[in-house]
Amino acid sequence: MPEIAAVTTTDDEIDASIEEARRLEKYDRRVVRASYSGGTDSIILILENGVTLSVPRRLLQGLTKAEPNALNNIELLGRGTGLYWPEMDVAHLVSGLLAGVYGSARWMKHLQLETEESRLSA
Repeated sequence: MPEIAAVTTTDDEIDASIEEARRLEKYDRRVVRASYSGGTDSIILILENGVTLSVPRRLLQGLTKAEPNALNNIELLGRGTGLYWPEMDVAHLVSGLLAGVYGSARWMKHLQLETEESRLSA
């Protein structure tokens, strides 16, 4: 049986990581309000800088088959850097959504194939 590797992190390394996170947090985009719009079937995000972003629900991994009532229950995580839907146990990072990442690599490949198929059939 292979030997299990132990990783030791020192207090100094932890302190340095915390300091680096504090230094970089000014660049985080944060959501101050998130809601579900049944009319557009989208998740609406309002960022702290006033920007409003609408993301179609069909793009978001884990939300495609959710009931509208469950979609309305969105918790903000990390002071607005993450979104969480407790009824489905689904979470998304705001930075990922802003970068056009709506799920795992496998999910993104699925979306790409879906887009290509609909383009070919049009």
